[in-house]
Amino acid sequence: MINIYKSTQNDIITIKLEGRLDTVSSPEVQAVVDEFIDSAKAFVFDFNNLKYLSSAGLRILLTTQQIMEETGRPNVTVLGANEEVLEIFAVTGFDCVLNIK
Repeated sequence: MINIYKSTQNDIITIKLEGRLDTVSSPEVQAVVDEFIDSAKAFVFDFNNLKYLSSAGLRILLTTQQIMEETGRPNVTVLGANEEVLEIFAVTGFDCVLNIK
């Protein structure tokens, strides 16, 4: 289960996630990204309350980053990831692709 909170400020989209970003919940998160992908200057994914991230969640982050780069807006940031998620980023090389704070 996942709770999704979205906010916008100056075309910067913040998506705060609580719970698990996995195969079951990823379509909901993808729908939020799709809603803003054409107009966003940047995406901020707030993972402070995210407990789990699967490959489906990684795919959302990667495709969002790729689309933003292709359109000259390479601004995807992840905030507050826990140790488990940070380890996943390190093992997969996402720590070199995404701006992780």
